[in-house]
Amino acid sequence: MKKLLTVAVLAFSLTGFAQKVYIPNAFSPDGDSRNDVWKPIFNDTSNVEDYELEIFSRQGSLIFQTKDSSVFWDGGYYLSEIESESTFVYRLVARIDNDDVREEGFIQIVR
Repeated sequence: MKKLLTVAVLAFSLTGFAQKVYIPNAFSPDGDSRNDVWKPIFNDTSNVEDYELEIFSRQGSLIFQTKDSSVFWDGGYYLSEIESESTFVYRLVARIDNDDVREEGFIQIVR
């Protein structure tokens, strides 16, 4: 009995998968000047427009919001600091180099 071996070849362009934005999944706002703030990181040559970033608690409360891509989150919540390690949900909507980008995911605060 003959066995049929099927080989699938995937051809793709590396430029087609170029990352428009890097989104860290954790940071440690502990005042040591290392990873004290969180924000999406864009390629220096990217043109970012129509930017909106929202961060929510696990219960769905809006914790942070900005429409300025240069603004970062310091782990605070309405002028107070979040005391313990926690997980948050982010939603990013932007137009980067004329491409619509929508990203959602999790952020871990490490203390």
